Amino acid sequence: MDIRLRVRQLAVVVSAGVLGSFVTPAAAVGEGIPVSVEGPAHPVGAGSARSYVTLEPDGTPATVGVRLDAAALDGLPGALLPTTEAYVLDLPEQANATVFDHLTIDWNSHGHNPEHGFDAPHFDVHFYLLDRATLESIQPFAPGYIPAAVRVPDPRYLPEGYAPTGDPLTSTVAGMGLHWLDTAEASDRSTTEHHFTESVLYGTWDGRQAFVEPMMSRDWLESRPTLHEQLPQPEAYQRTGLWPTTYSVWWDEASQTYTVELGGLTMREAS
Repeated sequence: MDIRLRVRQLAVVVSAGVLGSFVTPAAAVGEGIPVSVEGPAHPVGAGSARSYVTLEPDGTPATVGVRLDAAALDGLPGALLPTTEAYVLDLPEQANATVFDHLTIDWNSHGHNPEHGFDAPHFDVHFYLLDRATLESIQPFAPGYIPAAVRVPDPRYLPEGYAPTGDPLTSTVAGMGLHWLDTAEASDRSTTEHHFTESVLYGTWDGRQAFVEPMMSRDWLESRPTLHEQLPQPEAYQRTGLWPTTYSVWWDEASQTYTVELGGLTMREAS
């Protein structure tokens, strides 16, 4: 995968006192000063997380992501049996021009899908295109579930080399959708020389693009990595809007935060 370093100039955020969001002064928009808008803090582990969107000088969204403070990696649910805890974060309204509706941070205490090498404690960060009501309707006993579950998009709507994690009827995850993974990376993880650190998955439901999902092990994130990559792109898009072209994870020493970001937002037309 090609690597492309991206320089980000994030403005210092100050409290706006509106719905718990934090923004730079409104006058900055249009004056060449980058603007970062954060959503309210949400408890995660012993710390918290915030969604955010950064804006170009003209107000166009440039990146979306989530910031977790250092304590968020501690005090996470754990037990002898696998535990999954989902933390739902709304995106600031300034992200409405993007294709994303909201995001979730999913903590998996024992990992999952050992056949794909994901059986290590890790976080899934789902950037959802679908709204919560649609996701909540993805239940095996819901009317119309079977035809919706087996309906997959045309291959051109998924990056080349991606394949579903299993049969759509049995592998669709309730409340999420069907996960698609990079088969080349999966092949690497099947050898003893390659262990799961991070990956990017895509998701679908009822023939639609449903989410983009960076996934990363807790150990890897705790190592305070710096990763900037081009995001695998599909050939076509089902909806018009700002789509991400880059994927980044990094630790910021000054703010003591981990960041997971989808950037390079670019307008795509539905086709």
